[in-house]
Amino acid sequence: MSISATFPMKTANGNIIDVPSVGFGTWAAGGTGWCKQATLAALKAGYRHLDCAWKYGGAKVDEEVGDAIRESGIPRSEIFVTTKFWPQFGAPENVEKCLNLVLKNMGLDYVDLYLAHWPVVVKARSNIASAKAFPEATNDDLAIATDGKLEGGVLDLEHSASNFAAAAGVKGSFVPTWQAMTELVATGKCRAVGVSNFSITQLQDLLPYAQDVPISSNQIEAHPWLPNDELITFMLHHDILPAVYSPFAGQKASGDMLLEDTTVKQVAQKNDMGVGQLLQSWAVMRRTIPLGKSQNEERIKANLAVRKLAEEDFEALSNLKLKGDEGRTIDYSGSFGVQFFV
Repeated sequence: MSISATFPMKTANGNIIDVPSVGFGTWAAGGTGWCKQATLAALKAGYRHLDCAWKYGGAKVDEEVGDAIRESGIPRSEIFVTTKFWPQFGAPENVEKCLNLVLKNMGLDYVDLYLAHWPVVVKARSNIASAKAFPEATNDDLAIATDGKLEGGVLDLEHSASNFAAAAGVKGSFVPTWQAMTELVATGKCRAVGVSNFSITQLQDLLPYAQDVPISSNQIEAHPWLPNDELITFMLHHDILPAVYSPFAGQKASGDMLLEDTTVKQVAQKNDMGVGQLLQSWAVMRRTIPLGKSQNEERIKANLAVRKLAEEDFEALSNLKLKGDEGRTIDYSGSFGVQFFV
């Protein structure tokens, strides 16, 4: 039984873009050489939504994604491309610099969606316009100012989310950065803008400044261990499209993996599905866009073949929710010296 192939996303001036309901993630964990072939396999399998980010491997991964798009023969207009800027590009004067780097490296004229990767900003060095990202890149490569205290660099609390600034006893707001992002839509370099890893409070801070150019999407971690129900409900109420990274969850400190969970495996077997296919189906049924990643061609194909689950199977996965924040597997709080998820 089929489920939604696309979800509507609000953009500037009340326009709507139909976004493919399953995306393909391009995060280059530990290396970059796999990306072109995996992305090309995804496009040939039918994916029309690619999730990228400057941090995912910088020029190398962006080049491979761009090469895959061109080699696929699929018209650019049929592929939805998302990218994100890392916090050292978060000052208002720097957000366009990251987008320019991405477009140059991908060989594209525009991206469909441009996101702030985190609700925090770190101070950049003067060579930010030529910064480089790749696995194991140093802060020198990334053009991040650092004093040695924080892995993620020196915080720019003036431009970070107001709750982070307030916790440090200073005034700050992400609004000026958001306003700089909204201005990029008129340049034609991106069709829409949004955020990633923003809480309800942080979204509420931006909403008064998101009338003409809305917060089109918020990308967050969500899966049966961490369904993020309250945040997703808030986003849907405000027409902010929820996209979810790590739909299979990462490995917990204990070594536990959602993909190995007994219930997940039993429900997948019952439905004659792969576990990744099952978890992506669960995500789409919740009106969220899963952004699963794989280098295996067969799993790439299977993860796209989402279908509607019986109510009892959907609930069995939903009941795997862990207490509080125990299900979270991605958290950069230590790197940046702020508590992202409180």
